Amino acid sequence: MSEPNPSPGPWTDPDARDGAAWTATRGSVKFLEFPVRIPAMSRRAFHLYWQRHHSPHVMNVTGFSQFMRKYSTAHVYPGPSAGLPAGYTQDTPFEGAGEVWLSDLDEAGRWLSHPLYAELIQPDEPRFLLQDGSGEVVITREEKVLPIEQDRRETGLVKVLVIHARRDGMSRSEFHERVSASAADLVRVDALRRRLMALTVSHRIADPYPDWMPSTAIDAVAEFWFTSREEMAAFFSDPQFSTGYGAAERQWLRGGRARAVVTRVHVVHDEYSFQPTLMQPLSFDWEG
Repeated sequence: MSEPNPSPGPWTDPDARDGAAWTATRGSVKFLEFPVRIPAMSRRAFHLYWQRHHSPHVMNVTGFSQFMRKYSTAHVYPGPSAGLPAGYTQDTPFEGAGEVWLSDLDEAGRWLSHPLYAELIQPDEPRFLLQDGSGEVVITREEKVLPIEQDRRETGLVKVLVIHARRDGMSRSEFHERVSASAADLVRVDALRRRLMALTVSHRIADPYPDWMPSTAIDAVAEFWFTSREEMAAFFSDPQFSTGYGAAERQWLRGGRARAVVTRVHVVHDEYSFQPTLMQPLSFDWEG
C-alpha cells in the first residue's frame, strides 16, 4: 500500500486502506454532512443557493478546495417519497447530504484548520445553514459493495441515504460486520442487483474519533443508487428485499428503524472516477 499523500496533489487511490472500512486507520475518508436550512429561506431558495453559490464558491477558494478529492451534493426531494420500507422514517429536517472525500484523516484536519476556511467558507454557511446543531456530520470510510461504473455520470441519479445507529448492546465490530455482510448478500440477489446502480456503505471511522469533530450517533450510512424513484420504489417493495436485507437490518438498527433521505445527486468535482462534472450550476428542479 502506498503512503498517504503528505499534501494535496494529484490522484490517490480511494480504496487503499489497512483493513476493513470500519477498522482502517489509514486511507481515504469521506465527510457526510446532513444540513438543515435556515427558517427564513424557502426550500427551493436553499437548494439554489447551495448548488449555484456555495458549492462553486467552495471550489473557487483553491487553497481550501485543493484538499477535496471529490465533492458532491445530494438534494432531498420535497415531500415524502413513496415506496420506502415502513422502518425508514423520512421526517428528518435534513435537506440532503454534502459529501467530501479527502486522502486521509490527517489531511482532513489540515483541510478544516486551513485559514481560508475561517476567512472565506465558514462566513457563508450561516447564510443558508442552520447553526443550532440540528444538522449532523460524520467522518466515514466508504465500502463499495456494488461500485458504480467508472466514468458513469452520477449527476441526476437518485440516491437513498439510510442513516444507521447501532442497536443498544451490540458491539461496534459486530454491527459493522453484519451491515457489510448483509449488503454483500443483497447484491447477490439478481432481481435486486438489476435495479441498483450502486450500493455503498459509509462506516463511521474507527475510534478514537477526532476531538475536533462534533459527536455523532451515526454509525453507518447505506447508500442505494437508482436511475429513478420508480426504480427505487420497485427495489424496496420487492419481497426479496424485505425478507433478506430488510429482515437482517432490523436486527442491528436501534429501535428497528432508520432515518432515510431520498435525494438527487449533483457532482461538483471528482478526481477519482474522472466522470463528467460541471462547475457551472445546472438548471435546478427535482424531476428533470
